Amino acid sequence: MSLYRRCIVAVLILILLTRLYYRTTLFKKGGTFPAANLLSTFPSPQPVKKILFWYEQYKPPRRRNGVEIGQGSIGVAEDAYRLTHCNLQCDIFNRGRIVNWELLKQYDAIVFHQHGWTPDDVPVKRWPNQHYVFLSMESPAWRFVNTESMKNFFNWTMTYRKDSDIYNPYGWFNVLTESVTLDSSRIGPLNHRQLMRDVHFDTTNYGAGKTKKVAWFISNCKSLSGRNEYVDRLKTFIDVDIYGQCGTMRCSRSHSELCHEMLERDYKFYLSLENALCEDYVTEKFFDRMRYHIIPIVFDLHGHHKRIAPPHSYINAADYQSIRELADYLLLLDRNDTLYNEYFWWKKHYVVGGGPGDAQGGMCRLCGYLHNSTLPSKVYQNMTQWWDVQSKCRTLDFMNNTFMPKHDSDFYWKSFLV
Repeated sequence: MSLYRRCIVAVLILILLTRLYYRTTLFKKGGTFPAANLLSTFPSPQPVKKILFWYEQYKPPRRRNGVEIGQGSIGVAEDAYRLTHCNLQCDIFNRGRIVNWELLKQYDAIVFHQHGWTPDDVPVKRWPNQHYVFLSMESPAWRFVNTESMKNFFNWTMTYRKDSDIYNPYGWFNVLTESVTLDSSRIGPLNHRQLMRDVHFDTTNYGAGKTKKVAWFISNCKSLSGRNEYVDRLKTFIDVDIYGQCGTMRCSRSHSELCHEMLERDYKFYLSLENALCEDYVTEKFFDRMRYHIIPIVFDLHGHHKRIAPPHSYINAADYQSIRELADYLLLLDRNDTLYNEYFWWKKHYVVGGGPGDAQGGMCRLCGYLHNSTLPSKVYQNMTQWWDVQSKCRTLDFMNNTFMPKHDSDFYWKSFLV
């Protein structure tokens, strides 16, 4: 080979090695490199902010109640999405579709889901214009990750907790009648009767035709909240039909709407029990049931249902001194249609909102944050304190048919994770 050809080959090898070095050292782990450039999005009348999901793919909903709430491909990529339901413009990209790693700086926010977190798989270089976002819709009780490794990394938090930077709840209640209070903490035993007199209570008998008492749909037979143990004791005092892997009853998930209709038609109460008892952790187990004519039974040690739900619209099992006392109250409501129907007074004054396609949801809030240039800079120096400690997760100990809240966080490790 001539000297000239050797020089050409050497130069080409040097270029290839340089590009390979750049791509593999910019990140501690790489991704795939398809041919399409996702940053070439369609023109928009207002500035478009770009959000990158780092670990897990963003999968927007297509339809809910027959209405289009998310637009798929915004360009040549199959998994790039525009938040069409938000007031401001943002595009979302998934990491596996990035074409050129050096273009990472063009993203305004990078979202890291706590379930997939590992300090060995994060960008080595970050740009001043970027916001790193901590995302979680699971409670910290399960301890998926070691939050000590998150020090001085995140700028914003995006969770179901109300003290998050981007509040991203599973649902909420929209007020239809402004004169009716939403704050359940203002409704006590003394003024409950006054509430019933003040609202325009309809004459619908929501208990008509219902022949069964309590239902529970459950597929996770292991929890950190003590809900399984609680229900085992409750069903010794009142009939509880348990559907799913943890019970003897069946209703196909492939026909979920038929299951909802069956619950509403046959049962008076539903156990909306979470798998962890943590601050603000109220999931679809509660909001989905509130869309139907059935009374949810929750177990709330933190008072968050009082802050988010209409008063006298659910039953909090934690308000009763014993499991038998709760069962006796449920049996009373079962016998008394007037008392039972009072739990549905709010249906004319509120509507359940929420879901990933709602303009008030977390993704639209994140998009709004990115468009707000007046927000001060922020870094979470101690994620363990904010996420683990301030969530105040608790569990229960049982003595006969009474229960005691526990504060010992090590209980989770000893009982469930070891």
